[in-house]
Amino acid sequence: SINSAFDALRGHVPTFPYEKRLSKIDTLRLAIAYIALLTEVLKVKNVDPLTYIEMCLRGEMSSERAEWNTS
Repeated sequence: SINSAFDALRGHVPTFPYEKRLSKIDTLRLAIAYIALLTEVLKVKNVDPLTYIEMCLRGEMSSERAEWNTS
């Protein structure tokens, strides 16, 4: 069913433990943002994860930034 598919998707997107159960639209938005982030990570070659995070924190990563927010 569609509800079980959304439950499965919710299990694959990162959330904070204190967040309420995501609505269907919030689940889709978060999944889109997460996929965009993973795509960006894959595009950066020969960079270890720690360096990538540091580059993001310094604002050195320019991309189409997907927002990680929910309603």
